[in-house]
Amino acid sequence: MAEIPSPGLAERRAAAMVGPKEARMAIDFSGQVAVVTGAGGALGSAFCRELARRGAAVVANDLGGDPTGQGGSTGYADAVVDELAGMGARAIANYDTVATEAGGRAIIDAALDAFGRVDIVISNAGNQRNGAFGALSEEDVESVLAVHVKGAFNICQPAYRAMTRQGYGRIVLVSSQSGVFGNPYRANYGAAKTALIGLMNVIAQEAPAGIAVNTLFPNAQGGRLGGTPIDQRPDVDFLKAAGARTRHFIEGMKPEFVAALACYMASRDCASSQHMYSVLGGKYSRLFVGLTRGWYSPGPDAPDCDDIAAHIGQIDDRADYDVPLSGLDEMDTVLAARRALGLDG
Repeated sequence: MAEIPSPGLAERRAAAMVGPKEARMAIDFSGQVAVVTGAGGALGSAFCRELARRGAAVVANDLGGDPTGQGGSTGYADAVVDELAGMGARAIANYDTVATEAGGRAIIDAALDAFGRVDIVISNAGNQRNGAFGALSEEDVESVLAVHVKGAFNICQPAYRAMTRQGYGRIVLVSSQSGVFGNPYRANYGAAKTALIGLMNVIAQEAPAGIAVNTLFPNAQGGRLGGTPIDQRPDVDFLKAAGARTRHFIEGMKPEFVAALACYMASRDCASSQHMYSVLGGKYSRLFVGLTRGWYSPGPDAPDCDDIAAHIGQIDDRADYDVPLSGLDEMDTVLAARRALGLDG
């Protein structure tokens, strides 16, 4: 097992002192081990660079396939590792697929064999098979679910077990605005990315103290998933509309803007869990699932559909809302509605 050098924070800061940003660098990953899947893309490589720059040993995983997830190459992961080595960082390449249980286990085993622990997982590997909802094939659906949903399970389960044993860990699940707000011609991709929210919610409730899991919603340019020429894509009208907007904040679409948030979420400084954060064009926001205060109809007789129609305005009213973090939390909103009506003491 290789030993991870752990230079003091002061020494690392001095070595990296090239400007005011580095001079105030406080978040530190020295002695920690990070696994980044999909590390060869624009976002993945940016994650690796920022983690390594702040002292992490990095496992750069990339199957090296095309945007649909087909094929493979060692070149993507190797290029990242070569870059990190040039920075003086400790890093190894891994080419296993996240789409199988064996592949996910092999990635984490590689980290444990090389560095002895796993502190951070950024589940970033992805593929796309965009198409009209009515035209998506079974393979189009299965392939995307295998990488994004099963892939998150396959990489996070063995990592979670290692984190539980050591009493510390940070898991960052990379989702997409397609999963919460929706974008056309991405039914398979949007469904897969939404699934990561449910996965986060459950892990966060089960995880022991010291382990945090959060979900990242990134937007950036330059990745492999956007590599298909625009005139060959079914969503050309959407892409043109998006381009008309992003040209106003194009500088904020660099992968480094996302890497800043991802590395915060992967750090000790991020004490929150079960949070969702978005970055788009330099704008950082928290996402959440809200529940309107709604209309309460206590039993014993159930309302009929005419009653629902009569109260739909109140049901839809977003003026007041709750943000449940579990099924029990939602049950508590019903108890609160009963107390408001004086039904319970």
